[in-house]
Amino acid sequence: MDTIIAKEHRELVWVTSLGGFLEFYDFIIYALMAEYISANFFPSYDHYSSLLATFATFSAGYLARPLGGLVFGHFGDRYGRKPTFILTVLLMALSTAMIGLLPSYHQIGLWAPVLLTVCRVIQGFSIGGEIPGAMTYLSETVDRREGLVMSLLFLAFVNGLVFGSLVKAGLTWLIPAEDMLVWGWRTPFLLGGSLGICSYIIRRRFQESEIFLAMAFRKEQSRVPALTLLKQYRKQLLVGVLLITPVAVSMPLLFLFTPGYLTKLLDYPAFDVAVSGGMGVFFSSLIFIVVGIMADKLPAGRVMLGASLLVALSGWLIFPGYVSGHANLFLMMLFSAVVMGGVVGVAPLLLSRLFPASVRYSGIALSYNLSFAVFGGLAPIIAMALIKLNDNLAAPAWYLTVSGCLGILAVFLSGRQRAFN
Repeated sequence: MDTIIAKEHRELVWVTSLGGFLEFYDFIIYALMAEYISANFFPSYDHYSSLLATFATFSAGYLARPLGGLVFGHFGDRYGRKPTFILTVLLMALSTAMIGLLPSYHQIGLWAPVLLTVCRVIQGFSIGGEIPGAMTYLSETVDRREGLVMSLLFLAFVNGLVFGSLVKAGLTWLIPAEDMLVWGWRTPFLLGGSLGICSYIIRRRFQESEIFLAMAFRKEQSRVPALTLLKQYRKQLLVGVLLITPVAVSMPLLFLFTPGYLTKLLDYPAFDVAVSGGMGVFFSSLIFIVVGIMADKLPAGRVMLGASLLVALSGWLIFPGYVSGHANLFLMMLFSAVVMGGVVGVAPLLLSRLFPASVRYSGIALSYNLSFAVFGGLAPIIAMALIKLNDNLAAPAWYLTVSGCLGILAVFLSGRQRAFN
């Protein structure tokens, strides 16, 4: 890798990616701790209702992402990429630490889930600017092997999930179940807040994007980037949302929804689920690299087409396999990693090419966050609703199929755009 990324860009890629790793860990640790959060903040004798309420709060973070993307995208396009990195990571660190310190429902009643939701919304607001900002910054700073560079960025992001899974596995192994329920679940949030401060220190070293500096020197910034997007780049916005949909659905459905789904509804051992899930996500990050390199050598639109088709078909192997009760969790998570890795390895690259510099941050942020809010954030709720409505524990496969079909539609809508060739 060092031989094909220019020397002056290597540190930049790693520093940007490391900050994203820490922030993504902060965001997803909530889903990994869902079973403990449901007991502490949404107590119920009905596991289905309690888990559904927990995932509804999880979705609140996703629904806040478009607003964060809109705000940070505006300031990123108007005043610079660097300041957004500093503020987003600070907000994430504080809100994550606060979740670890919140009193439970048994201590303060309804205020507990209310405060939890507020913290979750702040997390979503923060990450709404974080990921698009990193994509924008690297796309403007690194001028070769863009597919590889973008896949490295998402390797770091998603390995925040690996780290979270390993933290959970270690805690469930070291701490008795009753202690995990009382206080052990708080540890990952306090750890995340501390790591966020480290990321804040790292981000202060950043230099502003040269493309933005040149644009600012010529005073070419859009006054209201979001309005410019809606007037001049509506088709690109639609294509961007559809491009990210299979990413937005496969990630939470295959790796964030499954810990609660497998342990609460299908009675798989929590430790086995955590370990296999963490290994699956780590393996997916290696797939990102392979697909990113492919996207540098082949027409990226064709790579996206094949990856989306795999997403559309895969659910009918994964979820019925889990429901059988005899699934090899390790093999199933590895297959899920290939499914998710295919789309994550190419879709962000295509998205980063869709918009001109004057509205790039806002365009990426709106497309990415709208897709994650509408399709990704609601994925656990939709999956649970499909199960309940169809009385079929394999029903989430339908949602995965729809997301893959929307990714295919994005490629066809793009026509012959240069970004897809």
